[in-house]
Amino acid sequence: MRHKRLVILFILTLGLISFPNAIATLRDREQRILLPIRIGGLWGYIDEQGRIIIKPRFAVAGDFSEGRAAVRNETGWFYYIDETGRVMSGASQYRVAEEFSEGLAAVQGERDDDKIGFIDRSGRTVITPQFDSFTGKIIGSFNSGMAFVQLKGRMGFMNRNGILVIQPQFDSDRTLNATAFFEGLAVVRSNGKYGYIDKTGTMKIAPTYEVANPFSEGLAGVSFNREKFGFIDRIGKIVIESHYDWVGSFSEGLAMVNVGMAWHGHQKSGGSWGFIDKSGQVVVDVQYEGANPFSEGLAPVRINGRWGFIDRRGQLRIKPSFDWAETFKNGLARVTVGKKIGYINKSGKYIWTPME
Repeated sequence: MRHKRLVILFILTLGLISFPNAIATLRDREQRILLPIRIGGLWGYIDEQGRIIIKPRFAVAGDFSEGRAAVRNETGWFYYIDETGRVMSGASQYRVAEEFSEGLAAVQGERDDDKIGFIDRSGRTVITPQFDSFTGKIIGSFNSGMAFVQLKGRMGFMNRNGILVIQPQFDSDRTLNATAFFEGLAVVRSNGKYGYIDKTGTMKIAPTYEVANPFSEGLAGVSFNREKFGFIDRIGKIVIESHYDWVGSFSEGLAMVNVGMAWHGHQKSGGSWGFIDKSGQVVVDVQYEGANPFSEGLAPVRINGRWGFIDRRGQLRIKPSFDWAETFKNGLARVTVGKKIGYINKSGKYIWTPME
């Protein structure tokens, strides 16, 4: 028996030695990162080294999710491609095509009054189009096995088999503040106020808020009056008092907060941004014109009209030189200079120089 095990081990080792390139190729495909770029008005995709993988030929190109990306042709219709650029949805074209989440993507036919259904990664319709859009906006994507949907002006939740597990009973939310389930709770609106339900549809935190964000890292930003914001825990207890004029969600232990933001017509703007920890202590001074959440240890902030990146101590790590900056993901961040899109690494160096 020992001899047989040695022979098998030898054969397996020989296989690994004989086919290292094949194994490396498989590993690369599993970890491949593809990023949309624009050249000469057309969109394609590069990898994390800045090499063009899918040549620019699309009018619009979405982000890859679960190995698929929605792209738009010059006639205005969306379809899906895989990581080689091959069309995955056959002859199907959509007015709206969302990113894949948990193996499914929400799509809408070519008319703005077409119902919304879901397809799988092969492009096959697995949940029949039957749901209403939110005045042209798409319904929720799947998270934790459920997605919110709208039927006859009421909102409910379905599972990945298309079965309504929480019947449509909540107010239609045209602002799309309703969410899928995060940390076991979802935001819904009832009688004009926001609250939180669990996966059985039970109201766990009463609908008393004018604004309610999804839970993240155990806390959610809320406002009773759309003027001042604080944070509650999962039982609805206020843990950070409503001192702020706007708040973001917690990420990597810190949340964006704003002081000085005010309503101007139907929009709230202005003020300065900083970051607090879960005890409510300010750890990055409120001093920035704009901010995005922390990711991979850095956060985009706007200083004198330009975006750069700070670390968790508020130290400037990438100087403000962009007109827009998104959060880091897989070691890269998308930035904009004018109308040109580029990508930088965490040292601030371009792996793709902004171009149109």
